[in-house]
Amino acid sequence: MSLRNLLLTYLGLILLLTANVLLALWLPAWSDWALLGAAAQAALVLFGFMQLGQHSALVRFFALGAGFWLLLMFTLTLIDLLTRKAGF
Repeated sequence: MSLRNLLLTYLGLILLLTANVLLALWLPAWSDWALLGAAAQAALVLFGFMQLGQHSALVRFFALGAGFWLLLMFTLTLIDLLTRKAGF
């Protein structure tokens, strides 16, 4: 991987982070759009730093499975937190 590609990926991550922070500070009603920025950041990490586009289909399949598992765990955690009664 070339240094140029790494720097462009890093610059893209910094720009998306800046956009997400400014969106959260200036337009809090549009915070749902921050999820799109977070998804773009995750895609940059997966395809920029991890180079999933250059690996075999098996590696991509297991990376997708790991992402699905993380999504499932975060969803179950949030469901647990949001459905508990306060105080207990």
